[in-house]
Amino acid sequence: MNVKVSILKIPNYDILSKGVMVSQVHDGHARASRFFTSTNASSYDTVVRIATFGQDYLWKRQILDVIDKHHLPCSCDSSSPSSSSPCSDDLPARTHLDLASGTGILSSLIERRGNHGRQRPRNVVGLDLTFDYLRTAKKKCSTGLLTNGTAEVLPYREQSFDSVTSSYLAKYVDIERVVSECWRVLKHRGVVVFHDFTYPSNSLARSLWNGYFKILRSAAKTVTSWAPVFRELDKVVKMSNWLGQTMQALEGTGFKNISFRFYTMRTSAIVSANKP
Repeated sequence: MNVKVSILKIPNYDILSKGVMVSQVHDGHARASRFFTSTNASSYDTVVRIATFGQDYLWKRQILDVIDKHHLPCSCDSSSPSSSSPCSDDLPARTHLDLASGTGILSSLIERRGNHGRQRPRNVVGLDLTFDYLRTAKKKCSTGLLTNGTAEVLPYREQSFDSVTSSYLAKYVDIERVVSECWRVLKHRGVVVFHDFTYPSNSLARSLWNGYFKILRSAAKTVTSWAPVFRELDKVVKMSNWLGQTMQALEGTGFKNISFRFYTMRTSAIVSANKP
């Protein structure tokens, strides 16, 4: 049964044990709020496709493959002749949480793969800091809930999800808090996947990177809705150690099967792990 897509606003606060509410706004939130606004929500899909030379789609396909790799195969994947019926007839749909879901590019891909052929169905829940991005995502996703909130204080019950993903989130957040929240909301044997940009170590790749962002900074003069991103993203990525911090946080929290891989001349990386 399909669930109507709805948008739920969640205040940017954390409720402590004595009822004290502490604001979770920090530099990363402030920067993300300046980068992704109502003025550029409608153009995000086009900009990210062009700005990454189409690599964004390929990276997100890799995220899907990582999720499938970590999940144990269900009965319909068996080679046994008796396993002829599709997953949707035998098992409940997996529930997936997409953090920083934005306009729903990754969420819709996860949903479509889960509902395609003999794949086990997936109900996708998206969460994003920018409300107008969720409005765009609502047009793409047919199931699940879209939530306006922060990944550091998730408004979901413990052990609610079979998998959690994020793309382009890690460099903006307190990754230890996010990993801790992912652990809380994941079911046992669930999978978590983080993806983001990385500043390459190869000298040739760095030269190409620096030259490209020089072009983007010039483009910021005319593409005003994306000016903060074009001017500052380079610095944000270079200053971030999200990859090492994420792996350390995953290990410290108790996740297992932690692995990572670089993509596209080491300009992007994907980290994944399982909750035992």
